[in-house]
Amino acid sequence: MSKSNGNGNGNGNSSSGAGVVGLSALFASARDAGTISPATTGIITGSLGAVVIAGAAGKDADDIVASDVTLVTLLIDASSSIHQRGLEDAVREGQNMLVDALSQSRERDSMLMALWTFNDELRVVHSYVGVDDVTRLDARSYQAAGCTRLYDAWCDALAANVAYAQRLRDAGTPCKSVVVIVTDGEDVGSRRLVSDCASLSRDLLASEQFTLAFVGVGTDVDFHAVARAMGVPDGNVTVQAQATPSGLRKVFRMVSQSAIRASQGLVRPGRATGFFAP
Repeated sequence: MSKSNGNGNGNGNSSSGAGVVGLSALFASARDAGTISPATTGIITGSLGAVVIAGAAGKDADDIVASDVTLVTLLIDASSSIHQRGLEDAVREGQNMLVDALSQSRERDSMLMALWTFNDELRVVHSYVGVDDVTRLDARSYQAAGCTRLYDAWCDALAANVAYAQRLRDAGTPCKSVVVIVTDGEDVGSRRLVSDCASLSRDLLASEQFTLAFVGVGTDVDFHAVARAMGVPDGNVTVQAQATPSGLRKVFRMVSQSAIRASQGLVRPGRATGFFAP
């Protein structure tokens, strides 16, 4: 397993240069397979860094026993507004509840999960690991401060997912991907553009191998408009208006239930909507 360090600048034992070369080959393979377009390939490869290298690591295909794998990528806002709302403990508890739910599901052996947090910097808490190895957030591993690099988190996490998923497919392991971002604010400070998010989302949805979902917390932002601009289908967007501990715990319950449904094939990937349907 490869982890970044606390500021998203580490990637295990691989050198950054070697990692970029390996990722570029995987993106070329994904392009040739029709997962991403040449234009989107250019967007991704034009901004490869250590955090994408770290995020694209994961369990070796030879160690995966399931015949079909669901990759769950969870992106959690760790900006100062979470702290100001008094929601840090609720985020930790909610993420722990989500891990409990996945570990108790019948599909646990066919799911691999990556966990990211984002604020001024992007952090890969861990790349794709089995449910039993997922980190449970605590006061040490999750502290909210800084701004909300929403677009950077989205683009880099999707790029990492494309690379790891392609590595599994090239090794003969079929997989589908579920990517969920949870935030209480709109973008502040990203280098990526919302158009970059939309281009990448559009390609991945068209491949019908990816489910993309967005959770907004609070009423300060028109989250449906933000998600739509990023390319997330309206039916895969939910807003928890109550920015309270109980409201946030409800969010994580919904995400865990929906991820399990997706792994069961009850949520169609691609442009089809209904990720958060009961």
